[in-house]
Amino acid sequence: MRRKYLGDKYNAIEIDQEIVNDLKKDPLVNYENIIKCYRVNDSNILSALFNDNEWSMHAETRQRNANEPLSNSEITESQLIWRDIQEGKFLQPVLESADREYISSFTLQGLCEKILDELIILMGIPPEEGYIGNPAYEFYLNVLHKNELI
Repeated sequence: MRRKYLGDKYNAIEIDQEIVNDLKKDPLVNYENIIKCYRVNDSNILSALFNDNEWSMHAETRQRNANEPLSNSEITESQLIWRDIQEGKFLQPVLESADREYISSFTLQGLCEKILDELIILMGIPPEEGYIGNPAYEFYLNVLHKNELI
């Protein structure tokens, strides 16, 4: 997945890998394989991406955070970023590549079914796994169908 695609479609900006250094603690992420980190923070794009359920969850989080403010002395930069992500102010897709050529995994920081589906589609599935009876392949086909690509 090239920067041009994410940039053109979602107005995504590339961010420094250090911004997502909290992923070093995630057992499902191979931090050394991270090749690109992006941020989608265009409010018009986000409005089109979030479904009703996601909007509702973001609104609840904003309300809860407004009722439980943190003092500046208590909050870290990482906590501020996560607060903004949970409030739906931006999304951070993080791409991994074991071979530095193809996407082998990804992490989506934030809640957005449309971007999640897009990343699943872009990552694809290895040809040797493309057979009926393989749950991963059938899941992939369902995502393609849901997005009217098949």
